[in-house]
Amino acid sequence: MAATDTLPNPPLPELMKRVGFRRRRRGFGSATQLLWNRVESNSSLLALCRIREGLTAEDEAILEQCQEKLDAARWCLDKPAGRWSFSFWELIHEVDGLLLLVMPASTLVPRALEIQQQFERRVTDARALLWLGADKASGPLPRCVRRLARVDEPGSGAAAPPPLDVEQSRYCRSVLRGALDTVNQQVDKTFWQLSINVTLQVFSTLLLLAVFLISFVMLSPALIQEWPRDLVPTGLLLVGFAGASGAIVSNMLSKERFVVATGATGRFFAYHLLVKPVIGAFAGLMLLFLEQSRMLLSVDTRDGTTSVDASTTLFHIVVSDHQAVFFTLMALAVVAGWSADKLLSSIMDKVLGRLLGQSEKLLPPSNPSGTPPPRAPVTR
Repeated sequence: MAATDTLPNPPLPELMKRVGFRRRRRGFGSATQLLWNRVESNSSLLALCRIREGLTAEDEAILEQCQEKLDAARWCLDKPAGRWSFSFWELIHEVDGLLLLVMPASTLVPRALEIQQQFERRVTDARALLWLGADKASGPLPRCVRRLARVDEPGSGAAAPPPLDVEQSRYCRSVLRGALDTVNQQVDKTFWQLSINVTLQVFSTLLLLAVFLISFVMLSPALIQEWPRDLVPTGLLLVGFAGASGAIVSNMLSKERFVVATGATGRFFAYHLLVKPVIGAFAGLMLLFLEQSRMLLSVDTRDGTTSVDASTTLFHIVVSDHQAVFFTLMALAVVAGWSADKLLSSIMDKVLGRLLGQSEKLLPPSNPSGTPPPRAPVTR
């Protein structure tokens, strides 16, 4: 055994004692390491910006704000339970934008080139034309990047331009901050959408397992043999569970693009985990009622024991025995719950659109001038 094996462990460096390292040690291979490294990278850059000469009162205020936001980000990272991801990344993005206003020019140039590259890759909507220009070289962002890098306009052949003065540097830094904010908004929107979709899929899986467990406890051979004569209450409840399970599976397989991804997400969870399963259960029960009424659908055995003539129905399904009738209706209820949300929502949209159109026709025309419309003459 080597002599060094008996020596006590050396103390941790001062950097390792900061907030976040304890969770980082317990989470090797997790995203906690990347988050901790991101905070400490910004902290190092902030320390370099503090030792600059000629800092103004505005620069001191910006550096103080960055320090406060970094401390809050460390707190969000090291919460004992329930990490605040939304607040953490919002604070980090604000620190990144504020550091652009005070960092040295030598550090700003590579950062500006990186922001332009990320903007061109991630922002592809109408905002790209506004920031980059039609040729991706005449917009404010590429022009400011070229001025900061002291690169002349393409095709001019002139010498390198002189360094920027204070006002020009402040303008270019503000443009970079706005472009970085646009990129961060685009990235955050995609991240929040992915986070909400994954969380909905996990909760939907747990809800589906609960439905399976309850249905397994309620299902019995006697119920299948007495189907469909014994509908209340166990049979109706099982059909409702089948329709709800179809809606839950639809949640697990669909990926919604939420418009307000960073807003009150509770309404999205309430809709997908409560409203959609109830709609699916209603669709499954509606299908059962239509089958029992023989207006649209009928499921019978080959011996034809039913006393109702099914020749008038649009869809007549013939199976072998009562057990097949039970499971056929259950499968149809699952399909009805799967497609109920899309079908009913489109129908409701059409109905509401017609109602709104009729209400607009009944309303009197608007009068922007504010003067009352002339009265029609009254004849006696």
